[in-house]
Amino acid sequence: MELKQSLIENKSIKVGVEAKNWQDAIKKGTDLLIKSKAVKEEYFHSIIKNTEEYGPYYIILPEVAMPHARPECGVIKDSFSLITLREPVSFQDKQEKVSIVITLAATSSENHNEKALIQIAELFDNENNVEIIKKAKNIQEILDIL
Repeated sequence: MELKQSLIENKSIKVGVEAKNWQDAIKKGTDLLIKSKAVKEEYFHSIIKNTEEYGPYYIILPEVAMPHARPECGVIKDSFSLITLREPVSFQDKQEKVSIVITLAATSSENHNEKALIQIAELFDNENNVEIIKKAKNIQEILDIL
């Protein structure tokens, strides 16, 4: 699973997305993966349920969330979606607000840990990339960073 390739193949990048709250932000990200047939509708519901139960454990950096659920919760193929929010949203009781939502769907724990997380860590190894992605005006600007 290669981040850039997945985003292109699934047409799963959107910039300047309006989200009413954290649930809506997750819905917008998972909808891109549902549309591309990478996940089933139940994947969204699993992420929401996990968040309500365990909190937003997937906030990986200030302003960046990587919501995901277990492979058996509706993942069809390894994939990512990436959305930037027009206005940041708070996730549950967290003070920090999220502007970038990278939804991850992995078919196995190995793909999640050994492939997906490494790519995300590399992307944000350069701290400037959060600001660059956040301010991107179009899909091409995001693809250029990747």
